[in-house]
Amino acid sequence: LETKTLEHVISIKAPLEGIEKAEVVSPLNYEIIDIRVKEGDVVLKDQVLAVLDKEELEKQIEYEENQIQLIKLETEDKIKALQLEYDKTLANIKELEEEYIQNKELYINGVITEEAFKKIEKSLSDAKLSIESYNAINGKIIMSEADKKRIEIQEQQLNLKKEDLEKVYIKSPIDGTVTRVNVYMGRYAKDTENGAPMFVVENLEKLQMRVLISEFDIGKIQLGQETEIYSDILGDESAKGIVARISPTAEQKDNNNMERVIPVLIDITEKPDNLIAGVIANAKIKADRAENVFALPSGAIVQDGEEYKTYILNEDNTLSSIAVEIGLETDLESEIKGDLKEGMKYVINPDVSFEEGMTVIPNENE
Repeated sequence: LETKTLEHVISIKAPLEGIEKAEVVSPLNYEIIDIRVKEGDVVLKDQVLAVLDKEELEKQIEYEENQIQLIKLETEDKIKALQLEYDKTLANIKELEEEYIQNKELYINGVITEEAFKKIEKSLSDAKLSIESYNAINGKIIMSEADKKRIEIQEQQLNLKKEDLEKVYIKSPIDGTVTRVNVYMGRYAKDTENGAPMFVVENLEKLQMRVLISEFDIGKIQLGQETEIYSDILGDESAKGIVARISPTAEQKDNNNMERVIPVLIDITEKPDNLIAGVIANAKIKADRAENVFALPSGAIVQDGEEYKTYILNEDNTLSSIAVEIGLETDLESEIKGDLKEGMKYVINPDVSFEEGMTVIPNENE
């Protein structure tokens, strides 16, 4: 028995990726007439990656402009026609008012019948009612709300087309490296294999890993924990990382397994130059550590009810059982606490027949 440093390491695999990743797509589906980058190129935010053919869009804009002009001309003609009708109705009202005054006097004096007077009165009332149907201010016909809205909608459509005109320039949304180019000259922007983005741009100055930790181990994971990163591309070398973020919620591991897992983000803090994004890496998270402790293989610890014990070999080849408490556990060993001393000899795999005080023969060859 000897003291040692014991570490509980949680090992999990995941691909490495840049700290920031953008999948560049286009809302437009026009022909690609220029591709200005290739895989591996370093680009800046808003740098043009590709250009789409804008001829069809320009034709649509010209059509929308002509439509607006046509609506405005038609509206002007309609206003002129309504203005003539309005002026004619006003003149008619004036004549009817004069006629009404004259006939009122005649009716009072009994010259005309009540029926004749009521007919003139109704004509004046109908004329005044009809004038209210015109959309006029201070005697001038103005554009109706419906016509205003129609022009407004057309102008909105025109502005959207003009905004699309700028979108023919496919730009990078971030600073980074072009890691994928999925488009070709002469094809359309959305004509990519399996719906892949036109470009993938990643910030590769720093790498990270998104790993899924079992619900049974997440309690041992804490922010800032050190992580060793291994990958086939590194050979005997390794990179270093830390636990940067732990998701507050769990998710199902897969459709065939009810186990829950928690997403954890690991930032790579130190790495060899040949470590690149996209490769599979093995993250070994140092979940716990105990120094200067006694530790035994799992097979050397015997469960006795709710307690644990281990068998010690005395100098006279008799056995003594010592009650122990379990501390930090790893895949291979467990920390033990009890009445223990360095140099004691313990039984690796005690037989179920072993008893306190019994004499045994050590297998010195093993």
